[in-house]
Amino acid sequence: MNPFSWLRRKPQKEEGEPKPVVATMTPSKTPFAAIAGMSDIFEDTEKFRQDNNFDTIFDLYDSMLKFDPELNGAVRNISLTANNYYIRYKDAKNATIRNAIRELVEEKLDFDDILINAMRNLMVYGNDINKLIGRSGVGIVNVQSLPINQMTITDNRHIPFAANKDDPIMFADKYVFRENKIDTQIFPASEILHIRIDFRSHWFEDPMGRWTYGVWGASRFSSLKQAIRAKYNSMNNRIALEDSMTKQYISIGPEAVENVADPAEQKERLATIMKNVGTLLDGLRADQVPILPHYVQMHHVDIRNTVPDNSGFLDQVNADISSVLHVPRVSMGQEKGSTFAATFNANQWSVQAIRRLQQVLVESIRDLFSRHLTLLGIEHRQKDIPPLEFGSVDEESPTTTMKRAALGYSSGILTLNQALEILGMSSESSGNQRKMGGGSTGEMQREGEMVVEDVKDV
Repeated sequence: MNPFSWLRRKPQKEEGEPKPVVATMTPSKTPFAAIAGMSDIFEDTEKFRQDNNFDTIFDLYDSMLKFDPELNGAVRNISLTANNYYIRYKDAKNATIRNAIRELVEEKLDFDDILINAMRNLMVYGNDINKLIGRSGVGIVNVQSLPINQMTITDNRHIPFAANKDDPIMFADKYVFRENKIDTQIFPASEILHIRIDFRSHWFEDPMGRWTYGVWGASRFSSLKQAIRAKYNSMNNRIALEDSMTKQYISIGPEAVENVADPAEQKERLATIMKNVGTLLDGLRADQVPILPHYVQMHHVDIRNTVPDNSGFLDQVNADISSVLHVPRVSMGQEKGSTFAATFNANQWSVQAIRRLQQVLVESIRDLFSRHLTLLGIEHRQKDIPPLEFGSVDEESPTTTMKRAALGYSSGILTLNQALEILGMSSESSGNQRKMGGGSTGEMQREGEMVVEDVKDV
């Protein structure tokens, strides 16, 4: 006897009643993991957190940046600060130098992309290596970015050679592209623009097993390797545990076999019921609800109290990422309940870290300009080159700028033209004199603060 036979009975139809159309369906045999793409996600992150056989440490950094959105967003946030720049052409010694630099920046090179890419590479790799393309009389015509993970740096020793910590590579003489490969290329240091940070005391083992000291820059990611792997280890384990646990179960009440006395027949009837329930559920679409007898009930399990919550751990790891990169999480809406003081201090730390990277870029770009002028045969000194400057990371409001300029002029510290330059206004012909009789600035009032002057007795 089929306990679900009553579901198949055709009720008596009255005359004139429309005949129902029976819907047919084909159950999908595609597993949920394949539909959701979970297998691909697991495969990528499992390789990332378990594989130690990366060709170079820079390949590991690439994987970290690829899989972690918090890390990727912070790096992108800092990289885009390099797009806010200007070159003070008026500080050039003469028009020849000024026009040569202007032509290089505005016509020959994609200068915005060079700065943004250099800032990104300094954050991720600690190094940005570029091949300078140019010739005498023409100057530099292109700056080609070279992949960091395919580069090695050697001194003047003949390749191949061994270099341990007792005899490391301590200066860069040759930059080797794809060493020990079919298409190996060797560039002298004079043709390379190598931008690097924190390199003076940095030990680094290159892909050839040679130790270098003070040659390669140090990546900000070096202290995040274990933290990122631990983060995805925790996430993958939790997802796998939740996916493997039973989210629901079915119970059959005693009413199903209350009229059956034989134990064997009871067992057979229960097995038949379970088989029919499984067949029924497998044939349902996502928008259909099963109709079951009163003695068959479905129970759903809330696994929030079953699987340990690791959100606190992941939050701590994400905080470590922000700490290493000096990007406050409040700037990306990640932090809740932060006070203004905490936000302000975090922004100050972030600004200092970004300015350090920008200063490294400024010095490297000055070297680029100098090499361009040398190829053109234009005599110059470093102070003759127009400097590159970045805009303020923490821009002040127009009201604060006006107060600062007015206070400097009224106190006799700034000339009128200096105050106008702060405000971005044109200078006056008679504005090079300071205001005479400027008094003490005293204590500056805070924004929104009212100052009450002392009232003297008459």
